[in-house]
Amino acid sequence: MTKTNYQIKNLDWNEILARLQNYSTSEITKNEVVAHTQPLATATLAEKSFYEIESASFLISSGVRPHMESLDLYEVWFTRLRKNAVLKTLELKDVRHFCLETIALKESLKVQETAWAKEIHDDIFNAEEPLSAIDALITPSCDIRMDASETLYRLSKEKDSLAKQIQHQMDRLIKDHDIEHMLQDKYVTTREGRWVIPIKGGLQHYVPGVVHASSQSKQTVYIEPEVTVPSNNRLRQIDVEIEEEIERLLIEVSTYLFSQKIHFEKTKKILLATDIILAKAQLTVQLGAEPCSFVPENSPEENFEVHLKELFHPLLKFSGKNPITNTIQLDVKKSILLLSGPNAGGKTVLLKAIGLAAQMARCGLPICASRDSVLPFFLNIATCIGDAQSVDEDLSTFAAHLKQLDLAVQLKGANNLVLIDEICGSTDPEEGSALARAFINEYAKNKVYGVITSHLSPLKTGWHQDDVIKNGSLEYDTQTGRPSYNFLSGIPGDSLALLTAKRVGVSAHILSHAHEYLSPLAKQKISSLEEIENLKKDIAGLQAKYRKDIKDVEKRKQDLDEQIRKFEETKDRELEKTIKQATKTVESVISEAKAKEAMDKHRALQEIKFNLPEIVKGGVSQNNADSKKIQTAEEFAEKFPPGTKIFVNSINQDGIIQSTPNSKGEVYVLSQSIRLQVHWTELKPAHKYANPTSQLVRRSGASAVSLVDQDRTVDLRGKTVEEALSSLEDALDLASSQEEDRLKVIHGHGTEALKKSIRSFLSRSVYVKKWKAGTPESGGDGVTWVELGL
Repeated sequence: MTKTNYQIKNLDWNEILARLQNYSTSEITKNEVVAHTQPLATATLAEKSFYEIESASFLISSGVRPHMESLDLYEVWFTRLRKNAVLKTLELKDVRHFCLETIALKESLKVQETAWAKEIHDDIFNAEEPLSAIDALITPSCDIRMDASETLYRLSKEKDSLAKQIQHQMDRLIKDHDIEHMLQDKYVTTREGRWVIPIKGGLQHYVPGVVHASSQSKQTVYIEPEVTVPSNNRLRQIDVEIEEEIERLLIEVSTYLFSQKIHFEKTKKILLATDIILAKAQLTVQLGAEPCSFVPENSPEENFEVHLKELFHPLLKFSGKNPITNTIQLDVKKSILLLSGPNAGGKTVLLKAIGLAAQMARCGLPICASRDSVLPFFLNIATCIGDAQSVDEDLSTFAAHLKQLDLAVQLKGANNLVLIDEICGSTDPEEGSALARAFINEYAKNKVYGVITSHLSPLKTGWHQDDVIKNGSLEYDTQTGRPSYNFLSGIPGDSLALLTAKRVGVSAHILSHAHEYLSPLAKQKISSLEEIENLKKDIAGLQAKYRKDIKDVEKRKQDLDEQIRKFEETKDRELEKTIKQATKTVESVISEAKAKEAMDKHRALQEIKFNLPEIVKGGVSQNNADSKKIQTAEEFAEKFPPGTKIFVNSINQDGIIQSTPNSKGEVYVLSQSIRLQVHWTELKPAHKYANPTSQLVRRSGASAVSLVDQDRTVDLRGKTVEEALSSLEDALDLASSQEEDRLKVIHGHGTEALKKSIRSFLSRSVYVKKWKAGTPESGGDGVTWVELGL
């Protein structure tokens, strides 16, 4: 059967996708990762995805997670670069960030040994040259370097010298003409780029010169003395020449970057694809998920099987629980599992776990089961879970349920899966059982795989030995009244409504009356439950023993493998030792002659290594080991330079270091848009994966290039308009006081009232030079980028 658009509803699939979005490091990836986590066309593509994710998982497991945050602003600067426009310093800062993240990813992948890592590493262009070109012109904080060219350096020195000369002339003027009593202020200042003297209002006629401005109160008049006019004229000329030289340098760098546009474009696609794979790898590592095997394509249907070993629901792992694992096995002879048992016994969770395993596998995600699990590559998964009532379509809960059951009848073949929770359960039990049996027989005739839950007693019996229906239940301890969630294959479960009611605290007199209302047959059935439960316990005990025996055998095999490995290592060591002893005499003869040459080569190699980019290896365990060795503020500053992500004990949050320790040992830290001053001993390695971009060290001679702090971000989602505007105003105050260039405001969409209020506020703010709504490439319309400038 061909692939059809069956919606995956109420299967917790959206929660998995939301986790993937959270693991993405850029807004553009958050938007793209869902589109790139859809059912694939073939099992071969899914297996390729397994391989890529597993290869990326080695990097994640090492404690390193490269970030691609620069993708959010890529389109802003690349659109102008593509047109060969002259980039501004703020845009060069964004290009620099892109280059740094490119280098960090390349360096992170260099130490990985998988073919996937090598391929990505080789495809990424060398961003060292563009980074060097930018760093030669601007500082990490986006200021023009005055030593960017000989002309700029000369003009800068001349300007400084001339400014001092003018100040000296003014000081002599004040002393020689005895006009100090006329000064409004003891210090000279500048107006319109020219050095002036602040004179008290009304006394300006006693000082010959040019009046440039006055204070608003008219109490101060700013006068440029005649004697400094030529020097001030030259100073203004130098400013013009500096601006011209800076413009020339910006054109030069922009032209060079324009020549690299094809490399930028290719690398952007690689970074986006890699961020998506790393997000999937992070999900895989967090879940402990494994790739599964698929039934080979074009296999006859009698070879199809569903064999999920040690299966669990992924959301249970996310909630911090230690989930019970179960093994589910279906084949062409028993292809439909009919799950029964009490409420809150785990039937629906197991149903969803099977469905999620099938969905994740066909989307190329490792599944929450052991590696030797086997699945068909399902083309379609039809779900009927939860309330499908639709007022718009005039469908009741039961009518909508039947419509979904009927839609699933269209599926034919073993590469289709049907998942139904409480089949025909919301109607008369007799009619519902008859209707459910008819649907199940139809699914069996169509040779699809299915997992169906039900409380309908007539549905649990009456199946023939040759039918493809397989009963199953989840173990329930009738003495404690609690489920153990262990799957029992081949045994139908009882609904145990009275027992469940007792467990949840229903009063005894209601339970007593309910027991009286039971039919004699039902009472006899309940009295026989104890014997049935004992049989179940025996079966469960045998299953547990069987699982334990398997684990013991696997452990013995692992022990034997370890002994063989150690034996091989010992053999290799002894062999190496023998070889060394055999060659020792020869080496001693030639070592003295080659000593000097070897030392020269060693020094040359060390010098080359010193000038190469390096990644300070991350990871929580390594950082913790390093932090124990730190004894002084100087050691702390060396191991945790500005830009490093750390954990702040006092607020129980991660943050970014913004300074080295001061004389008191205090460090500025940015966390959740708040700037804190914390003693270095209160800071620990971050609890999150290390971002190698912030740890990138690039040495060139005596200078070092490092990554500065990211653009300040303020998240206003979930706040009222009043709360949001107050937080925004605080963030603008702080960003302005820190002389930052840009602010990222996240407000989401919602009813758009918050977004409109924020943008209206930004339009009136004195701090804001301009603001711009996010594009699909830079976070979407739920983000507003604010450029600051008074």
